[in-house]
Amino acid sequence: MTSQAVNLKVTVSVPIDCDFWSEDDGWKGLCKSLSFTVRGSSFEDAKKNMASELQVYIEGILREHSKGSTRRIA
Repeated sequence: MTSQAVNLKVTVSVPIDCDFWSEDDGWKGLCKSLSFTVRGSSFEDAKKNMASELQVYIEGILREHSKGSTRRIA
């Protein structure tokens, strides 16, 4: 019996501590460890914006790491 490799994307959750507070014009969020600040019209909006920014940031790091790994092998 031959084995076959399966390639698929796996989405994981990485908890990151962030602070959120209310301001006159909505909500603001801060991720101190990565120096990210976001705004939102509501708490949920600010939280969603923070999650989106963190997703983009982490994907960028993984892309750069992947490029660096390829260069070292080639």
